[in-house]
Amino acid sequence: MDILARRLTIISMLMVVFAITLAAAVSADTERRRHNYAGSIADCTVHTTKFCEQAKL
Repeated sequence: MDILARRLTIISMLMVVFAITLAAAVSADTERRRHNYAGSIADCTVHTTKFCEQAKL
């Protein structure tokens, strides 16, 4: 039983490390995409209004 508990602990810790790494990667990608339109010159038409609003921030 001790071996099984030790293996479960190791697997759980590896899953936590993987989850934290994945969350950091998603967060970094979100930040990169959010700042993609900052400072860009966009033609503010009906189709690109959301990009123009992001560029103003």
